Amino acid sequence: MRLAPSNLQQVFIATAGALMLLLAAVGAHAQDVNIKLLVNDDPISDYDIAQRARFLQLTAREQPGPELDKKTTEMLITEHIQLQEGQKLGITPSEAEVNRVLDGMASQNNLDANGLASALARSGVNIQTLKNRIGAQMVWQRVVQQKFRREVSVNDAQIDEALAETGGGSSSGGLKQIRLPLSSGANQKTVAARVAEAENLRTQFRGCGSVQTLAKGVQGATIRNLKVQDATTLGSPARILVRNAKVGQMTPPTVGPAGVELYAVCGSQTAEATGDLNIRDETERKIMNEELKEKAEQYLAELREKAFIEYR
Repeated sequence: MRLAPSNLQQVFIATAGALMLLLAAVGAHAQDVNIKLLVNDDPISDYDIAQRARFLQLTAREQPGPELDKKTTEMLITEHIQLQEGQKLGITPSEAEVNRVLDGMASQNNLDANGLASALARSGVNIQTLKNRIGAQMVWQRVVQQKFRREVSVNDAQIDEALAETGGGSSSGGLKQIRLPLSSGANQKTVAARVAEAENLRTQFRGCGSVQTLAKGVQGATIRNLKVQDATTLGSPARILVRNAKVGQMTPPTVGPAGVELYAVCGSQTAEATGDLNIRDETERKIMNEELKEKAEQYLAELREKAFIEYR
């Protein structure tokens, strides 16, 4: 069966032209870039590391220092390994796909693509670093599905057990609203930074049980429990995104009057999960995706162990 749509549909990769434009915007020069390490002969420069570290400072409130440098370097090594595996399998997002996603994400948050890039650039972040990160995640998701989807199967007993553990879709389900507050009259730079924080949170979403922990890592974030029926009172586009989302998914961030908002769809308020085929299908997909995630982590560890990494 086909797996549930991934949260990574809102990701994108940069073009060479966009990179050159943004390099000029933040004052970087080609001759200042030094190669710090090679991952299977693919270079990672000091500029790559500095940009990713700056992005994490901006979106995840990371503090500069040796720990952040180490975390950033490890993140970039992982992404290079993921992209290399994608290249072996002929998996590369098309430019048209990338541009479509970028335009969609910007328009959902009252920005255009240039506005989002400019806002990040004014904060010292080349949008390329965000595109590279999410692009690597997109490639890796496809690699995992291509390699392992035929190896993963779920039986009725597993579904019944999962439904019993979650209460079978009873009234404890519903929606969880995560809001990243914005002050009145916040400028485009501030809005863009909050949107980037929300996107970062969304990429880490692993089900409704993870919402509380994720929100604690974002300054000022609040959580509000809603009933599924409450979705009809939400403004557009949040209402449409919630209506089209599946159980166990989180919507893309939207900008509302009070801040940037995401919605986690946690269950049905009206259907008994044990007798509702749609809820059973969602549960089956969730279990399959969890098993795929476990296989992906094991596979990535194997690739990392085999990789040749040369520090300079």
